[in-house]
Amino acid sequence: MITLYNTLSRKKEEFTALSKEKVKMYVCGPTVYDVPHIGHARSAFIFDVIRRYFEYSGFKVCFVRNVTDVDDKIINKAKTELEQIGGKISSTRLKERAKKVAERYLDIYHQQMDVLGIKPPDLEPKATENIVKMIDFINVLISKGFAYVSGSCVYFNIEKFKNYGKLSNQNIEQMMCGVRISDDKNKKHDLDFVLWKEAKPFEPSWNSPWGEGRPGWHIECSVMSMDLLGHQFDIHGGGLDLIFPHHENEIAQAEAATDKPFAKYWIHNGLLFVDGEKMSKSLGNFITISDFLDRYDDPDLLKLAFLYSHYRSAMNYSDDKLEEARRSKERIMIFMDKVERLYKENVDKGIQVDPEVINSIQEVTDTLSEKFKLAMDDDFNTPVVLSIIFEAVKIGNDCLLDKKRDLPEKIYFVNAVKNFILRTAHVLGLSLRKIDIEVSFKAEIDSLVFLREKARNEKNFTESDRLRDALIEKGVIVEDTPEGPIWRKK
Repeated sequence: MITLYNTLSRKKEEFTALSKEKVKMYVCGPTVYDVPHIGHARSAFIFDVIRRYFEYSGFKVCFVRNVTDVDDKIINKAKTELEQIGGKISSTRLKERAKKVAERYLDIYHQQMDVLGIKPPDLEPKATENIVKMIDFINVLISKGFAYVSGSCVYFNIEKFKNYGKLSNQNIEQMMCGVRISDDKNKKHDLDFVLWKEAKPFEPSWNSPWGEGRPGWHIECSVMSMDLLGHQFDIHGGGLDLIFPHHENEIAQAEAATDKPFAKYWIHNGLLFVDGEKMSKSLGNFITISDFLDRYDDPDLLKLAFLYSHYRSAMNYSDDKLEEARRSKERIMIFMDKVERLYKENVDKGIQVDPEVINSIQEVTDTLSEKFKLAMDDDFNTPVVLSIIFEAVKIGNDCLLDKKRDLPEKIYFVNAVKNFILRTAHVLGLSLRKIDIEVSFKAEIDSLVFLREKARNEKNFTESDRLRDALIEKGVIVEDTPEGPIWRKK
């Protein structure tokens, strides 16, 4: 049974899908006004792993992630670009430019997610494509007395919703301490939030019963999630910073309109820091996904760094964390390479293993699989899962060194362990791909490794040490195994 921490109840709960064997899942997606950074990557990756595990556990998943494609930041980016181009800013030009900005950065977001190996959502609704539905939804809230019109704006009246604050576990006084006092004289209460905002000069806008304008941010997620998944669905996810006010407001407007519970489980990922500080361009610690890939060229390293922290915990990104991830992948890949080489060298000879031995090996991998399941069932505990992968690597390496086992048994055993690691890696979104090495470089290293092994066999340790140091200078480590030396780039 999968248990997960529900922010709404502030405790772990056993997961029960509202529809048998199907999970309906909505996650707040990007506001597309700039290139995505590693904080976006962490949130997207976390919910990708959760989705993958539900699928591994036999559920069908309908995964929805929205796109906010009209927003102050998008409009401001469009204005800046038009100012750089020159010419008079008009309503038509600004609306067209804002659309281009949103499309451009959504394309980049998609490309980056694809490079990271994060699966696309099943459905990806855009705010601008659901304006009419939002207007209809706002009309329902007005008719039920939960919203009021003020000028050309519409606001949600939080005092009319008796359970306001239940997600963030705050009362009105506590929430007031955490918000900026508004100078908006149209609001009845400082915590009231806008459902429809009056259009400013030249800004993208749509016609409504209250005048030209556009929807507020909070309304889009309530409308689009319920439109695609129903009035109540299983899981709503997002970053910890969205609990208040965004998700709190989503609950208020959704339940006020439908008189039904909204999302059953609320999952929030912890925030990401860089070298102990909040990521910020002004601090010079702002790292885009492209920045990371330019430096490391291996998405697995970023993912491993994420997996070492529980998804609900804050994570500190640092060079040390990436070095730990690099060493971890290296340890896994060295074992996988050993198995691959051993299998290729002996597959033509035929691998016959006694059925009783096969059963005993199956018991080992079944035990590993059960440990993996227990860890993931416990609120998706990926740090423990990584420890299980390394336990598997150790079991495999111990088998290779075991002189009591014959070669066919070793090959069968380590292949079974390798397959367990590959299955687990798939759920974790890890590709475990090898970094491409130039042919000329490979030939040079192969030659040095051969000469070093020759010197060792001849007990010429001075020469073997010199060759070892030459390999280290080239960024290569060599592991001496009973089957011969194996080398890898650091």
